[in-house]
Amino acid sequence: MHRSIVRTGIAAAVAFVFFQLGGCGSGGDSGTGSSGTPAPTPTSVGGTVASGTALVGANVTLIDATGAQATATTDAQGAYSLSVKGMTLPFLIVANDAAGLSAPLVSVVAKLPNSTAPAVANVTTLTTALAAMLTASGNPLDLASSTALAKVTLPSVEIATITLDTILANILQQNGIQMAGFDPVGTAFTPNHTGADAVIDTVSLVTAANGGLSLVSNAAPGTTVTLNSKTAQGVALAAPPAAANYLEPLASLLTACAANGALDNTSCSPAIDTAYKESGSTDLAIAHGLTESVVTGAVFGSPKTLAFFTRGGKQLALVQLPFTLASGNPGVLYSVAQQLATPVTLANGTQLGWDLIGDQSSFAVAIKSQIQRSTFLDTRLNDVNRYESGLEITIPGASNPTVYSASVTGPGLAAPVWLMPRTASGSSSLGLADTALSAPPVAPATTSSNTSLYRWSWQSLSSTASFTPPASTGYYAAQAIDATSVPLYSTYTVTFYDRNGAQLGQSSVINPGSPLGAAAGGSVAWPSLLMNDATKQFLTPGTQLADVQYALSVTWSSLVNGLDLAIPVNSVQIQATAQSNAGLVEADGFSVGPMNNTTVGQYQTTVSAGVDSSGAQACTNCPFPALTTGGSRLIQLGGGQNGTAYYDITKYND
Repeated sequence: MHRSIVRTGIAAAVAFVFFQLGGCGSGGDSGTGSSGTPAPTPTSVGGTVASGTALVGANVTLIDATGAQATATTDAQGAYSLSVKGMTLPFLIVANDAAGLSAPLVSVVAKLPNSTAPAVANVTTLTTALAAMLTASGNPLDLASSTALAKVTLPSVEIATITLDTILANILQQNGIQMAGFDPVGTAFTPNHTGADAVIDTVSLVTAANGGLSLVSNAAPGTTVTLNSKTAQGVALAAPPAAANYLEPLASLLTACAANGALDNTSCSPAIDTAYKESGSTDLAIAHGLTESVVTGAVFGSPKTLAFFTRGGKQLALVQLPFTLASGNPGVLYSVAQQLATPVTLANGTQLGWDLIGDQSSFAVAIKSQIQRSTFLDTRLNDVNRYESGLEITIPGASNPTVYSASVTGPGLAAPVWLMPRTASGSSSLGLADTALSAPPVAPATTSSNTSLYRWSWQSLSSTASFTPPASTGYYAAQAIDATSVPLYSTYTVTFYDRNGAQLGQSSVINPGSPLGAAAGGSVAWPSLLMNDATKQFLTPGTQLADVQYALSVTWSSLVNGLDLAIPVNSVQIQATAQSNAGLVEADGFSVGPMNNTTVGQYQTTVSAGVDSSGAQACTNCPFPALTTGGSRLIQLGGGQNGTAYYDITKYND
């Protein structure tokens, strides 16, 4: 279970704050110099944007206490600069990852130094944690409101700084940084995996079960610090067993392998171990649903360690591997690294002490956290707008030709969760059973649930209407769980069966995302489906587009409080069902290729019937059926960040 820390003993912290920071000159207001003239203050701020590696091309927006804004873009070192002449403190600085792979980073500046030199204002994992501690919710983006930002005071920022330094004491000491007076916002650093940057490498921000942010060290992911205005100094996070740059050689080695189009366990040694296996493949690209041709020329960035752990007497690490394809499209892979008994000396003299070993699964399977928001356009009694959360369980059929069904057990699951072939066309992965099962299904049994999203928590968005999940389904928990009881980076056991119900084997799969309760949906920056004429007609019975359709253009907005901060959409899906003489007929379709950015914060793509999630035409002449009595249609905007899948669903049930 996660350990959460709440604030106590604030009086001592306040006294320490003012002794350490009050007169140190690290910030200034409109004080006067010895001549009686106002002390000079900077007219610009700048710093480094980083979350373990410098964020290149990040969009940086500074908002002042009146709501005025200034914008910039980071350079190749993650640096930015902004003019603040005439702007009013405090400032909120938001940096949005151009790749969309990580959540926005935030920084708060409550005081400028008495100097004409540009003020340092970094935007990092640490400054985001500090900003979260200035809010009641733990969501730093709450400060994007000028009303909330104007209430931020210098003492509250200084108290939060001391509290954060105390929590980071062990990690700061490990990296040669004095805890007293360390200011993550105003202390300049270089993103080179040493010093302050090594501290950033060591910790991660994860979404708490009920929303907001928590801080965790990769050395002990079982201990998380809940970040909000009540966060205390009670526990110092553990320092890791390896230097922050211990995996750095992997970036260049994997890039060199990708240049030759070879990321398998024989061609990419020593980066990939000869015993590497993951999702049924000995090739890193194929294991993650890519092809060698796609990854040829890819450039890998600095690996990020999420958690160290031991298994079978071996020291292992759950790692995040960012990359950019030759096409310019970014991505991230999650894998397992192992410590080598004998380090390998590379050609440049560098010691490689770890390589990639994978999760050793003989089957293609992935499990991650998921949360969704469902909005209904009809008025059926149980069609209540709601949040739902749980796990996304992906078992692609094409990669598992002998697998007919699978069961999943692990934290948060009271009984085995079953998956089996779907009845719907346009889906190539196994779907969750639509009834509770006690044994593996036998061919030709199928499921009509058409979902791989298991729900263990749900919450109505209405104060007057409650949602009751359908009984005896295989994709809703019998009773909602408390997601805080599910450990971070939990391991799940997946058992695979053939079409006759005979067991084929088992795999252990780690969830790289944070376990979420439905209440966390209230803190998510959701994209918004734009209800233009085409969308309205497609989701409204009796209109022209309610008839049979082969494709639909879908448009959505990612603006939140006027900023482009919503979860990036990387997949759009349409599901449509209709009643027929043979029963319920369903057709699915997915968007293909990158989304079109039509204007600031607005995007568009086309969804074609019969196209599966990999972009392949799974069936021909299988259009979306007409929206008539007994049928339904939905449009789903899908995205992912930090090991978690996000789905915004708009649906009409006729």
